[in-house]
Amino acid sequence: MSAAQPSEIYICNNTDCRSRGADRVLAALREACGAAVQVHTYMCFSACNSGPNVVIPQRRCWLSSVTPEDAAIVCAVVAGAEPPARLREKNDADLEALILGIIDAGLLAPEQ
Repeated sequence: MSAAQPSEIYICNNTDCRSRGADRVLAALREACGAAVQVHTYMCFSACNSGPNVVIPQRRCWLSSVTPEDAAIVCAVVAGAEPPARLREKNDADLEALILGIIDAGLLAPEQ
């Protein structure tokens, strides 16, 4: 039996998302989710107008306009809850397909 894949969250760390509070979202996610979830930064998901952007690879889920107050909700989505519509309403279908393609190709990796 193989070990379970660790849960991961990726948050955009580019200029636009940081200017919208990505650093605060990152800190809130790390606090809310604890050690059970690895929270990483990612260079950019190319959805700058929708940031801060968060991607949960295991759920194939992209959340946009995430705030620090949404941290517990994001942790619940990692655990299997349905994402609230308000965190997906700004998602562009073409960008979502690109993000899911990155996940499916195994190209999503933490920044070094």
